[in-house]
Amino acid sequence: MGCISGLVKYLLFLFNFLVVLSGIALIAMGAIMVKNENKGLDSVTNFSVSAFAIAVGLIVFAIAFFGCWGAIRENGCMLKTYIIIIIVLLILQIALGVMAFAAIKNVNKAFDKKVREVVKNVFDDYVKDPTKEKKKVIDTIQQDFKCCGVDGHSYWTNPPDSCYKGKKEQGKLFKSGCATHFQKVITYNIKIIGYIALALVKLELACAILATVVKNRS
Repeated sequence: MGCISGLVKYLLFLFNFLVVLSGIALIAMGAIMVKNENKGLDSVTNFSVSAFAIAVGLIVFAIAFFGCWGAIRENGCMLKTYIIIIIVLLILQIALGVMAFAAIKNVNKAFDKKVREVVKNVFDDYVKDPTKEKKKVIDTIQQDFKCCGVDGHSYWTNPPDSCYKGKKEQGKLFKSGCATHFQKVITYNIKIIGYIALALVKLELACAILATVVKNRS
């Protein structure tokens, strides 16, 4: 029985370590989305999935450490508190997963139109007032996403250097528009967040069961 109890304890520790890694992944994906939002997509949605992902990731990270400590110490009180918190987290993460996939499902023509509108506003604002700071934003968008203009290079009378891979004279011109790239990036990031959140649900359910076994044996 002692061998089984020890095995369950270390399994709980291992599962919590995996939860810690998943929490870090959620924080990272949320941060990537925040970076994209800061490039001009912050007004695409009224609710920030990225901010919610970072918040859940931070909570998951902290609680998993708590679970690891409780598992090693076999502290009944800590494990009981951990089980309660895990159940709350399960509810939050199911909500995050559902929200993420619902957001993907709602990516329709209206959403595409909104993304294009936001991207166009960023580009048009630069054309009207071509300051150094705004040029840097446009150049960063076009180079990072390998795109040119709103719907393609025809947006520009004379495409800037950032519309090319390499030097303008010898480089390859990016032909696709930035609006399409932004829509793809948003959809991809939201989908990844949804998968991570749902994977965490399975991991934490296993942690809750293992923690209950360890608590009852402690």
